[in-house]
Amino acid sequence: MGAIVMMTGVTRLERRLATQLVFDTVNRLGGWIDDTRMYSNLMNTIRLNLPAGAFPAFAEALSGAGITVDVPHDLGGHPEAERMATLQLTFIHDEPDLRREVPAIPG
Repeated sequence: MGAIVMMTGVTRLERRLATQLVFDTVNRLGGWIDDTRMYSNLMNTIRLNLPAGAFPAFAEALSGAGITVDVPHDLGGHPEAERMATLQLTFIHDEPDLRREVPAIPG
């Protein structure tokens, strides 16, 4: 297993749709999602695993759906080798910041 592949992406798609597209694409390419962190409605960070040879198809599929992703060109190693990766996905929109109510904890 090599170093973690760090990718960034940007889109104008609605955040839930964009996130689901990433999940579906990873699954279709034989990978899986390890974790997702949502930072308001501005950014998600998705930790995933993919076969090394699937990264170009990953970027191409997302680009065709409206998500621009930068993927390193030469990941080295065997194309079937599993590679851990992160995708920081930024959403471009005019929506206000998403606020969530945090209930008070009785103390």
